[in-house]
Amino acid sequence: MQEHEPPIAAEAQRPLTGIRVIDISTYIAGPFGSDILGYLGAEVIRVDPPPAAPPMPLRRKGEPVSEAEGRIWALQRNKRSICLDLKKNDGRTVFYDLVRKTDIVFDNLRPGVLERLRIDYETLRTINPRIICCSVTGFGSHGPWAKVAAYDIAVQALSGAMAFTGNGDGIPCRWGVPVGDITASLYAVMGVFAALEDRDRTGSGQRLDISMLDCQLALHSFRVPQTFASGIEFSAPSPRRGGAGAVPYGPFACGDGAWVVIGVASNFWRPFCKAIGAPVLADDERFRSLESRQKNQAELDALLEAHFLRDSAGSWEERLMASGVPVGKVRTIREAFEQPQAVARQMSVTFVAPGGQEVRTAASPIRFAGENSFPHIPPSSRGADTERVLAELLRYSPERLRDLRAAGAIDAGAA
Repeated sequence: MQEHEPPIAAEAQRPLTGIRVIDISTYIAGPFGSDILGYLGAEVIRVDPPPAAPPMPLRRKGEPVSEAEGRIWALQRNKRSICLDLKKNDGRTVFYDLVRKTDIVFDNLRPGVLERLRIDYETLRTINPRIICCSVTGFGSHGPWAKVAAYDIAVQALSGAMAFTGNGDGIPCRWGVPVGDITASLYAVMGVFAALEDRDRTGSGQRLDISMLDCQLALHSFRVPQTFASGIEFSAPSPRRGGAGAVPYGPFACGDGAWVVIGVASNFWRPFCKAIGAPVLADDERFRSLESRQKNQAELDALLEAHFLRDSAGSWEERLMASGVPVGKVRTIREAFEQPQAVARQMSVTFVAPGGQEVRTAASPIRFAGENSFPHIPPSSRGADTERVLAELLRYSPERLRDLRAAGAIDAGAA
């Protein structure tokens, strides 16, 4: 742990309590990871360029939340925000002072930007040898594409994932969430944990080089040996054929217009038939074994299509789940967070915005023994904590803060 003053606001003890993070990441690849660190107890100080933003506007109940606002509420919580111009010498001096009292610098800037700003790892380690710098970029720090800009969808395409994602209609399909950004953030957090452990042993920090493309390639896991050793080229899978060839499998329309998804491996075949009220199918010669079900899949699917239309998706889900058969009704995001299991696990967090509107976000899925969830800190307006952080953490005087504001090195808005 870096030897510095306690966090500005003492929170209940969490695993990373006492760890301080400077977060200069933007958008999703980076902020998703620093949000996790903040939830786990780290003091995260978000550094944004000037100008500071006005205070959070008043929001009326029921007012729509834009995508940009959604990113603020979901990814800038658990953090304080300061506005610092890193292109100015005075701004860099403030940054260096923060680094002396910091454990981790977290960024997702393109290769070369840190060096131009003189806040790269080689520079920062001379200021604080224990500093851990974690960079998330599209393609990493070296290679022919190192300086190429990267969007999540481009990385999904380059990784090979889009070649076998979709319903086989010929149009490559991306994931419904920016999985390239999010996966890179998750790997970055794991790397940070390992670097902290290594620092405890060696006393020295280090630099982490996380590539979105690398992370997407790693997700292919067992598909890689299948591809190179067996000569398989994966394409968009049948929506009704499992990875291990399970049949029946996939989505079926139900009587209420909703869909239910099933995954019936051989050990579930007999319980499945009993649960849907068709026990005779279990011993039908056409479907008794996995091989016979695969051979007669079209016939079995047609029978099940007609069968599922007799009741609602919710009813089938309840019946099959009670029998231990893997099943799930296809839900919207709203329905997913309001289903009983998500409610029991307290998987949403509600913030009250200025003006009274309630804004719901996803909670952290990390749980420790003896707890259900932990409070999240609502997001600050950009730059809202500038003067408080610098005064309390760096002991800057009112005169020093005034001079920095006059020089344009910091901005606290109307503060």
